[in-house]
Amino acid sequence: MGFNLVDEPWIPVITVGGDNDDVSLSTLFDQATTIRRISAALPTVSFALLRLALAITHHALAVHTPRTVERILEEGLDTSAIVDYLRRHHDRFDLFDAERPFYQVATLRTAKGDVAGLEKLISDVPNGHPFMTTRIGSGLDRITAAEAAQWLVHAQAFDPSGIRSAAVGDPEAKGGKGYPIGPGWVGRIGGVALHGRHLAETISFNLIPFPDRPDDVPVWALEAPQTEQRTFDTQPPGPLAVLTWQSRRIRLVGSSEGVTGLVLAQGDQLKEQQRQALEHMTAWRYSKAQTAKLKAKTYMPLKHDPSSAAWRGVPRLLGVSRREEDGSPFYLPVATMAQLQGLSLFGDDHDLRAIVETVGMDYGPQEATINEVVHDVLDFRLSLLTGEGAEVRAMLDTCIEVANQCVTQLGRLGSNLAAAAGDFEGLSGARERAMLLAWSALDAPARDWLSRLSATSSVREEQRRWQELVEDVLLGLARELCDTAPPAAVIGRKTKYGFMTAALAEHFFRASLRKLLQAAFDTSQSQESNDE
Repeated sequence: MGFNLVDEPWIPVITVGGDNDDVSLSTLFDQATTIRRISAALPTVSFALLRLALAITHHALAVHTPRTVERILEEGLDTSAIVDYLRRHHDRFDLFDAERPFYQVATLRTAKGDVAGLEKLISDVPNGHPFMTTRIGSGLDRITAAEAAQWLVHAQAFDPSGIRSAAVGDPEAKGGKGYPIGPGWVGRIGGVALHGRHLAETISFNLIPFPDRPDDVPVWALEAPQTEQRTFDTQPPGPLAVLTWQSRRIRLVGSSEGVTGLVLAQGDQLKEQQRQALEHMTAWRYSKAQTAKLKAKTYMPLKHDPSSAAWRGVPRLLGVSRREEDGSPFYLPVATMAQLQGLSLFGDDHDLRAIVETVGMDYGPQEATINEVVHDVLDFRLSLLTGEGAEVRAMLDTCIEVANQCVTQLGRLGSNLAAAAGDFEGLSGARERAMLLAWSALDAPARDWLSRLSATSSVREEQRRWQELVEDVLLGLARELCDTAPPAAVIGRKTKYGFMTAALAEHFFRASLRKLLQAAFDTSQSQESNDE
């Protein structure tokens, strides 16, 4: 008995009214204006499902010109055309079809007929460490077909690297093993999505036009189904193929009554170098090493740093960072954001808001295990992303760079206090702790400041506000560090850079802050003069 994803409810969503629901693909699009967003167990699952929805939309609406995107943004998403498309391709979305099961290979098997357990499919079960999860015992024996469909889409996108089963008919398998080809494609990038007021708007914001190529189709629209045969370091025909890239060969074992296991083998390898024309949901960084190796200017996906909040990387996502390398911009922006910067579709509504979501996977050694999901969201006013907001976006780069320099100075205060106390082996630890305190304390006020910016914000005024914010937070932390320093730090000690005391360390910090935050200190001094 089949389980067709067009008809069966399997995608978790939150409605505009705040209710949780599971919907089919046809309902997802038919009710796209009443669905707030896709909301699965993990942000990576939601991101993978959004990419599936984008692939369906692209193929259904033939999004090939900037004018097509502008029309969609102006008039709204033609969801009826997408539902019609799903009906025409209905048979390609059956999870257990005998010949073309969705996102799978029907004939996939190993020489011994082995079937892996569900821990190979479900990413919230650490492989080999089931004690780290609440999903244990019967929770790993069987899952519903609906949940299996979610994890299937996720596995093709984020499955970690490592040895996989050798599929019968795979000429690349050796010694009964499918040797590592790296994580799933989406796990190799730092995913970025722009969310609107409802799902229809979200899909519209993330549509990027690309040339019409007959061979660039989603995997379900291929003339012949994929088999155990796979490709290495191939050149994908286009962005549609990348949105539905089959990083693994998979066959679910089960039926509409439930799934109990799977056959999991290696799929098609896709390397990261110079894919910015094909992958539109990440920012890019210049790679000096790859440029030298390939003898051509080369960019790599900008993966998210698990230790860094998303707001600190906003200039990179927006492409306003002024950093250069070998005469080239060091960062290329996320294509969706770059596209909106060239449009002015929001009229005079400078308060219209959107959410920028960053999603990624942090893998362990050899990228064969999952350390953690990387996820963050930022509240933006959309006008900031348009052409009118160019000057304000440029200011962001300056402001965040100033914050970086100031936090570095607080780290230096921490290490100077340790040196003054004679803790010469703990200098780096003291510096790192002080910087972590700073970034943590800046997080909430920085997000609030960023959310208030729009295309009409005064650059001079907002730059002053930012510096005052940084000044207030870091001076408070500096006082705490000095007040809690050991008594030995007050007396001081000779270091290789001269005699250091807690008082001197604080003086040096304040002097550096005054130099970096001139607008804030000038305002403070002016206020003090007025008070006198």
